[in-house]
Amino acid sequence: MAYKDFLIDKRILQRNIDKGLVDAKQYDKLLTSLPDRADNAATAAVEDELTDVDDIDEGEDDEDEEG
Repeated sequence: MAYKDFLIDKRILQRNIDKGLVDAKQYDKLLTSLPDRADNAATAAVEDELTDVDDIDEGEDDEDEEG
């Protein structure tokens, strides 16, 4: 990752704007100049197996009562 890209990393962008390391107007201009890549997105289906209540180990609570 180039240093310039690091400055506009979403996780620290606001801090860098507040410090004056990144100009908010230039950043907005950069965002509007980016091409729309929505057509390249793929949809993924995720199935989650639900835990059955009967499968939960009830012995864990018993240890707390002994101590």
